[in-house]
Amino acid sequence: MAQKFQVGQTVLPAHPRGANPGSYVIVQVLPETSHERQYRIKSLSSATECVVGETQIKGMKTEASLP
Repeated sequence: MAQKFQVGQTVLPAHPRGANPGSYVIVQVLPETSHERQYRIKSLSSATECVVGETQIKGMKTEASLP
C-alpha cells in the first residue's frame, strides 16, 4: 500500500482535542503494520514527537496563490 504522507509534509490531527491542536511535520515514515502505515511526527510549536497511524492525521489544505 502506498503511503499517503511524505517526510517534511505538514499535517494536523484528524480528530483534534482542544481549541488549538497545532501543526506537526512528518519526520519519518515507519514500516507498514498489519493494519496501517505509521509516521513519526514532530510538533511545530514544541519539541514533542510521537508515532501516529495514518488515520490519526490529515494533510493541511494549501491555499492557491492569488494572481
